[in-house]
Amino acid sequence: MFKNITRQLFARLGRHLPDRLVHRDPLPNAQSIASTPIPSSLSEHCLKVAVMDEKTLWKTFNAHPEGLNVAEVNAAREQHGENLLPTQKPSPWWKHLWTCYRNPFNMLLTLLG
Repeated sequence: MFKNITRQLFARLGRHLPDRLVHRDPLPNAQSIASTPIPSSLSEHCLKVAVMDEKTLWKTFNAHPEGLNVAEVNAAREQHGENLLPTQKPSPWWKHLWTCYRNPFNMLLTLLG
């Protein structure tokens, strides 16, 4: 009985929500990863970098062992912008709540609690 009630509830709620909030993306498996081609230019670059000596590596990546000084950091920020990822921003409370409760087991535990 409880199973039917929760199915009906999720069916009604899920009808009006975007599909990406209701269904999870499948995790990549060995077949999907193996079928993704790697560009030959990337492979060649990685192989070249793997055999470089230390001094050549520093020159290639325009860096030095001591790290960046303040002027280099400011120049890099002006050229490339702040080093922020959009995923670092906190999600709204309702998205967090939906993520927690899209699993019926979590709702059951809350109701029992």
